[in-house]
Amino acid sequence: MLFNSEQQAEDKLIILYVLKKIKTSLTREQVALIIIENLQIGYFDIQLYIDDLIKDEFLSVLDYDGKSVLTLSAMGKEALKLFCNKIPAYITDMIDLYLKENREKIFKEVKITANYQKLGETDYLVELKLHENNIVLMEISLNAPTLKLALDICNRWKENTQDLYSSVLNLLT
Repeated sequence: MLFNSEQQAEDKLIILYVLKKIKTSLTREQVALIIIENLQIGYFDIQLYIDDLIKDEFLSVLDYDGKSVLTLSAMGKEALKLFCNKIPAYITDMIDLYLKENREKIFKEVKITANYQKLGETDYLVELKLHENNIVLMEISLNAPTLKLALDICNRWKENTQDLYSSVLNLLT
């Protein structure tokens, strides 16, 4: 398989450009989402380019809140400064517009948790949580008399979180 090294270099510069313009760290998936929604670059190609950029020290990987995020290294910033003009203007304009219009969508993170723990011989404490952007939207703790009921509650919470959240909110307001 022949590779177009000029195209690969441009695609890698685009990844660096996205991280520079967003002005914060992103996960690999967030970077891929931004690029895929704007350009004809495949997901797996993006992941390979990110691996190359990390290996070549243009990107740094940081652990943030239990997940790996990417950030521009000093070398990545310098490379982008020197070669940014190699990215066609229409691409940078498209990315700039996308980031401006979709910043909230990119960072919106919904996390649903459902856990249980044994309290006594037959009692279980069930803890259900709904987080959005690191803010707890709802947290419910209740007792279940059997393990089966505790598991059922956890599964139903995970399957119906939005409906349950909306129903509780409607009942309370």
